[in-house]
Amino acid sequence: MTPGDAVMCLAAGSVELALDDAPESMRWQWFADLLDSQWGLTGRLRPILTEQIISELEQVARMCRASAQHSLDPQVWISAYQSTAALVEDPMVISTDALHLALSAANDIALEAMDTPHPDFSVAVTLAFEALTSVAGVDREVSRSWILTAIGEWVARTESAHAGLRSAQSRANADNRQIANSSVVSAGCSEKAPLKVRGNA
Repeated sequence: MTPGDAVMCLAAGSVELALDDAPESMRWQWFADLLDSQWGLTGRLRPILTEQIISELEQVARMCRASAQHSLDPQVWISAYQSTAALVEDPMVISTDALHLALSAANDIALEAMDTPHPDFSVAVTLAFEALTSVAGVDREVSRSWILTAIGEWVARTESAHAGLRSAQSRANADNRQIANSSVVSAGCSEKAPLKVRGNA
């Protein structure tokens, strides 16, 4: 599976297929950063974003981060969906592909999240990546590098999580071996009865 395939599995909610046993919270955090981080939409598109669009992207990102800790009331997602849906129809937004696609990504996240606790964000990922490749005046290779950076962020996080799991498992195995060895030593060091030799008083 390529990193790109892994991200699309992540987006579809098949976390266990994306990269083994990736925590659900990590999935939500990555989507939040895809919307609002230095390597995400607010960081890459900031020169062309309006304050209103930045606010909407940041709001949905905050909700994703909160969802990494606990499920949100569907009504909160409905409100975010309605506010992004209203703005995405603004003529100024429609006339600029990158703006329209970026806001549509946030709108799709809100739409999916209000219906299920484990949403399919494959459309949102596609929209966000298309937004990154639609910025006027940005070379295609540059926008491609932006997407690869986003994918790399996911891969690096899951690899770090896996390393932590392996380290924890190694410590657990070592502890188990130590307990087992201690049991063996304890059993072998119990006081022995004096050896009786025939002819000894």
